[in-house]
Amino acid sequence: MSNLVSSLPTPDAIMQVKHSLLSNAKRAYEIRLQTGNGGNLSGRVPGTDLIIIKASGCSFDQCTTENLITVTLDGEQVDGDGRPSQELATHLAIYKLRPDVQGVFHSHSPWAIACASFNDTIPTVTLHAKSKLGRIPVLRLPGETTQAKLAVVEEMLTADRNLRVLVEDQHGIFSFASTIELARYNAELVEETAQIAWSMAVSGHLASNREPDA
Repeated sequence: MSNLVSSLPTPDAIMQVKHSLLSNAKRAYEIRLQTGNGGNLSGRVPGTDLIIIKASGCSFDQCTTENLITVTLDGEQVDGDGRPSQELATHLAIYKLRPDVQGVFHSHSPWAIACASFNDTIPTVTLHAKSKLGRIPVLRLPGETTQAKLAVVEEMLTADRNLRVLVEDQHGIFSFASTIELARYNAELVEETAQIAWSMAVSGHLASNREPDA
């Protein structure tokens, strides 16, 4: 069992985290950062080992205060209708390794996934991306099991304590920050950066293969 702080969180503290998750889920859905019922996001209740996460199979625009799931850092469900997201173990691993993280955002964003298929990092081709994100590594798995994934995530976060984002090959963006809003902002920036990098690469390829003028 996780060791919760001696004083349990107030209902207001829990609702504040839930409302923050709802507003960021809605924003991500509206701008098509995540479509369908994929992706997930979570937030830590300040001063506790309680994590609130999106339910499995629930679209970002279907999240409510009732179907957001509350779990401990050990993964024990303590509140909410349904089951927590299938990515719960990844979220918990990040929270355990990074006490500074208060929000985790994950989306199946197409430009980031496309870039990840060809590079070991997403090129930070803009000054904004360089300053806000730093390095954007690509996570490639040695196997399909959850344990294999958690081992690579742990290795990456241990190697770089300042890591803010990563992109899992064939899967999407994981962003983690001091707030869920900042985590979502950074995920938006990863997707924007990936789109620019892809467009620049295609433009360069077309230019290098263009027929010379007659």
